[in-house]
Amino acid sequence: PQLRLDDLLTQLQSRLQTVLATRDRVYALLEAVVAVGANLDLEMVLKQIVEAAITLVRARYGALGVIGDDGGLAEFVPVGLAEEQIAGIHHWPEGLGLLGALISEPRPLRLPNIAGSPKSHGFPAGHPPMRSFLGVPIRVRTRVYGNLYLTEKEGGADFDEEDEALLVALAAAAGVAIDNARLYEEARRQQRWLRASSEMTRRLLSGAPSDEVLALITQQTLDMSGANLVVLAVPTPDRQQLVIQYAAGAAADDAIGLVLPAGRSLSGQVMLTGEPVTVADFTHDERVAGAAREHLPLGPAILLPLGEPGDVRGVFTVGREPGSMPLPPQAIEMISTFAAQ
Repeated sequence: PQLRLDDLLTQLQSRLQTVLATRDRVYALLEAVVAVGANLDLEMVLKQIVEAAITLVRARYGALGVIGDDGGLAEFVPVGLAEEQIAGIHHWPEGLGLLGALISEPRPLRLPNIAGSPKSHGFPAGHPPMRSFLGVPIRVRTRVYGNLYLTEKEGGADFDEEDEALLVALAAAAGVAIDNARLYEEARRQQRWLRASSEMTRRLLSGAPSDEVLALITQQTLDMSGANLVVLAVPTPDRQQLVIQYAAGAAADDAIGLVLPAGRSLSGQVMLTGEPVTVADFTHDERVAGAAREHLPLGPAILLPLGEPGDVRGVFTVGREPGSMPLPPQAIEMISTFAAQ
């Protein structure tokens, strides 16, 4: 009887510990939901979602991939990697392999070993090794916005059904938080656009000097876009060269005065065609003039014409620092409209 009682007490203690552990994880889930819903800045919300997911399922690495209009990854928000690790990665994931499988089949995916999956596409050069994997889609209303990826569960264990259930619940709350942040960001963007347009129109109608207006436009483009650097190159009278006369942001002083050949530069191409051009890595793109690659520290960038095709008055280069994600489509659309106006 004593042995049986000891056995029952052991079972009771084990079940109590399970209940307490479950209660703690539910509390952690509630805290995570509150945390991701407390911010309205979209970039901060995305990062907080990943940080909350890592804490919730006790993973070493996490990321959130935002799906673009072309079905690939438009943004990638990693958490857990050190700066030197990020710098050593050849390129960000592009939505292939397992990440592509989650995009084409948006449902939870849990694996004990990434390399053992036939869907695995491997890692880019310089990527740290990862074994266990858990991914879930994030839906904003009825559309799949992106996916949460978690790897390397603490202690070398595999992700289990409870981890998956918690992450699915967090993803549902994350969708609501992202939707709120996007609506707020869109409202702020429209407000900034209206303010910038109004100020530009006022300056033009008041007869302000063109240098003053163009400098203002360059600064406002930087403020509206979320870029790190904006420069405006103006063609010379013979239109054989462009000179960067206005700049705002990081390394703006180094950019002013640079001369770009119209026939052998991407800025010249935009001036001649009147069509915008998107660049994935500005400093390593051979189409970019050598002087621009040397003095403009940019990664993803977009070049926009100032004026209509056949009457381009200048070329904007709007970009972020190397290693950054590209400008979001909404920001590109806004600054394109602003430049056209």
